[in-house]
Amino acid sequence: MMDFSLILGYTLAIAVGLTMGILGSGGSILTLPIFVYLFHIEPIQAVDYSLFTISIISLIGSIGHVYKKEIDFKTTTLFILPSLLAVYITKQYILPNIPNSIPINQSTISKDQIIMSFFSVLILVSAFVMLKRNNNNYGRVRNTIAHLITIGSITGLLTGLVGAGGGFIIVPALVLLMKINIKQASAASLFIITINATFGLLSNFKHLDQINWTILIIFTGITLIGLMIGFQLKTKLKPENLKVVFGYFLGAIGIAIAGTEISQFINL
Repeated sequence: MMDFSLILGYTLAIAVGLTMGILGSGGSILTLPIFVYLFHIEPIQAVDYSLFTISIISLIGSIGHVYKKEIDFKTTTLFILPSLLAVYITKQYILPNIPNSIPINQSTISKDQIIMSFFSVLILVSAFVMLKRNNNNYGRVRNTIAHLITIGSITGLLTGLVGAGGGFIIVPALVLLMKINIKQASAASLFIITINATFGLLSNFKHLDQINWTILIIFTGITLIGLMIGFQLKTKLKPENLKVVFGYFLGAIGIAIAGTEISQFINL
């Protein structure tokens, strides 16, 4: 009989696809916690699980946008190039050198807890930015190209560090810096995530033999069902409503992860 946590994990795969289909982001925010907390996979290895799933659904999700010429490739290039460099540096040099544990008073915080806590903080910051009042009144930010390159580098860091495609940073950046519609931002986000996640996965190919492919393929297949449903729902939602939904979605996930990590630390 299948374990309840596995059933719940496969069920939540639908939510991963839904968020990617509707928002062009949010999938990696769910996949990493699902693999860690429900499938009981170590966070460092769960990064590769997350990258595989996100690369597949982002690729399929972005095909239609590319065909309809809805993606600004000049903008996406400014993200992709520094992102790929940051992914490589993170996977090869930063991640391996994070200490396995850091002593805090009479306790220690593990490498896994460091990664997940860092992840939750970034999600909460992105949620705050998206929900901040009057951000629609911001003028075009000066040195936009420099900002996009910086955000692209941060996105690559996240991809390598926590298996996140970075859409929860890409979408706010495109909306606030480039002043484009959130639906257009979600289209560009899917394409960028495809490149980032695929590169991040391949850069760690030596460890792919440790993956439980049965779990991963079933999970990814279910996310594709959610993706198709998300595409259908997206056409019925207004951009301004999507922005609010996205912000609250990020906040809820960030709080849940932070709460889980804090409770685990307290119970040490």
